[in-house]
Amino acid sequence: MSINDYPSKLTGSSYYYVRTAWEDEETQLGQYRTLKSAIAKADANPGSFIFTGEGIAIYPEDEETVAASEGTEESIQDEPEPTQDGQEQAETEGSEEVAAGDEMPDTEDSDASGEDAAETATEKTVDASAEGYPNDGNTEPILYARANTLLNVRAGNSLDAQKLTVIRKGTLVEVLQECDNGWLRIKSDAAGCGYAYVSGEYLTTGSSIYTVQPADTLWKIAEVTLNSGKSYTDIKTLNGLNSNVIRVGMVLLIP
Repeated sequence: MSINDYPSKLTGSSYYYVRTAWEDEETQLGQYRTLKSAIAKADANPGSFIFTGEGIAIYPEDEETVAASEGTEESIQDEPEPTQDGQEQAETEGSEEVAAGDEMPDTEDSDASGEDAAETATEKTVDASAEGYPNDGNTEPILYARANTLLNVRAGNSLDAQKLTVIRKGTLVEVLQECDNGWLRIKSDAAGCGYAYVSGEYLTTGSSIYTVQPADTLWKIAEVTLNSGKSYTDIKTLNGLNSNVIRVGMVLLIP
């Protein structure tokens, strides 16, 4: 939900609470009937948040999280090249975004056209069981990971391996094996053998995942998953959250 979905004025015993942390009442700066007054108080005190009576942080909203939930993304491939001004250059929708510069050598992917990238993204399942790539035989997840960018999925742990498909920024994958060169063997429906490889440099990993439920807060989630509410900052950092705002249905990585 967006803050625009909440009532502009509350009645009865309901209030909007402005605090730094919901669990710490001593950080409360005020409680308000009108949302406008609560927003003004929060804006005047950076680092504070507006909470509902259920402890759900509704303001300020996390722009990055909102963008991710709406499918907005800026991304690179499995071998990026920084531009001279540090910015990434995007191609057309459905294609891979490529960064160009002179600090890193060119790779096979830096010359890929948008048409080729789009074709890769829709490529059918192929056999990725070629010999010579790491496979310890494990079929159960040892880690979970989220892609930090548009990322190539390959038949082996090498840029020379066949490209099978592309996963979008924010995609969660199940990790089956950590390869010695930093690549990860993951579950993948794009490969006939059921697994493929991605560069671990462009993923954030966690030991487990948690789906946000109604009335959840980061503190409560940390109590359940890490046995300490104070560890909520670890979850916040791992998932790149800029605020305590979480939404029902979000899938969080757990350290």
